[in-house]
Amino acid sequence: MVKRNKLPGAAAAVLMGCAVLLAGCGQPESQEPAGSAPATSSAAPQASDQASGSASGSGSAATESAPAEEAETSAPAAEETDAPAEGTAETGECKADQLEAAIKTEPGAGAAGSVYRSLVVTNIDSEDCTVRGYPGVSYVDAAGNQVGAPADRDAAAEKVTVTLAPGESAVAQLQQTNAGNYGPECNQSDVAGVRVYPPNDTAWLTAPQETIGCANEAVVLMTVGTFVAA
Repeated sequence: MVKRNKLPGAAAAVLMGCAVLLAGCGQPESQEPAGSAPATSSAAPQASDQASGSASGSGSAATESAPAEEAETSAPAAEETDAPAEGTAETGECKADQLEAAIKTEPGAGAAGSVYRSLVVTNIDSEDCTVRGYPGVSYVDAAGNQVGAPADRDAAAEKVTVTLAPGESAVAQLQQTNAGNYGPECNQSDVAGVRVYPPNDTAWLTAPQETIGCANEAVVLMTVGTFVAA
């Protein structure tokens, strides 16, 4: 018969306590990962906040730079202009209302059947202007109606630009043939002046001159040259 020893009550209590302690010591080991989880979880929001902050910072920078880029691309380019620099403005062409015209006969200017005269235009304006080339020329009667054919152009004349300050003049040679040279075919008519069109102008002015012209437009009584400085 086997004999069993019974532990005293104190020993049994000690053993029971150890068992409880061992059970308690093992518990933290099994829950330690769970205990560390909050730290990881806490770090995650921090990292998330940093990422969010960084993204927010980048978005703000992009938003701020956009207007600058837009302003740069939308700014209009400097306009190019053909306006002359100050002090180099081009002088305009003389117009009819800026001029006064006269017919002058120089001594010894007569030729067989014709006379060489000077058509003079003077700047009566307050600004400089220029003349270049041939004037348009024809006879007119007292009512301002054209008499006969307009003047031919002297093909040998050269074009030069003449700048007229206020009060200055330019002159074009004007050959006038005697209407009596053409007999009955001339159909003579009284002339009160010479109508003058400045170059490149459709307006005209009149240089007074009383003479006889030919109403027949097939008869050309005048030949005009280009303007030169007087």
